[in-house]
Amino acid sequence: MINIEEQIKLLVELQGLDTHIFKLENELESIPKELKELDEELKEKTDAVKNMEGAVKALQLKRGEKEVDLESKEGTAKKYQVQLYQVKTNKEYTALEQEIARVKADNSLIEEDIIKILDQIDAENKKIAKEREELKSEEARIGDVKKEKGSKAKIIEAELANLKNQRNELASKVDKSILAKYERIINSKDGQAVVPALNETCQGCFRVMPPQVINEIRMKRDLILCDNCARILYIEE
Repeated sequence: MINIEEQIKLLVELQGLDTHIFKLENELESIPKELKELDEELKEKTDAVKNMEGAVKALQLKRGEKEVDLESKEGTAKKYQVQLYQVKTNKEYTALEQEIARVKADNSLIEEDIIKILDQIDAENKKIAKEREELKSEEARIGDVKKEKGSKAKIIEAELANLKNQRNELASKVDKSILAKYERIINSKDGQAVVPALNETCQGCFRVMPPQVINEIRMKRDLILCDNCARILYIEE
């Protein structure tokens, strides 16, 4: 004959182990997610630096285009300057002088643009240098965190192996039919199959138990389940 009182004590002890096991398993499962988040965070910062570097390259390309344009216009101005000595009328001379003045005005604007671009490049390079230093520090920090998480995972794995051995030994003492019921409940109730009835209230769903149910729990003649959440109830001594 099954000793229900003894079986309930075993189940309460088993629940204690399972609660700890569930907690550690969730903690272990969260570590890869945390590491992935760290990698994504680092990638985001690395991409930001690359984007800044890309912007500087675009500015350098723009500066190069401006310099080519300036060189071309300076060539045009020199050509007009030579032609000044070859014209035969005042009208042609005046027209050439106006063209030279226009080209020089354009050149001044281009030179101003080039200076602005150089200033932008200088400012962006300073930002990039700062970001690279911060990225380097972040890489070191994340590397340390990864090592710490790896060590933590090994500790949890070792503790879980020990707890599961204890659980297997304890579960072997529980009646097979009762253990099967316990396993069904714990798998459907987020790792909580056995709960106390405290102040006539189920501590799993916090529903008030009728006096008759409380008496049945105290009698310890059979396993009593909460009629609301279907967890196994017991009263703490």
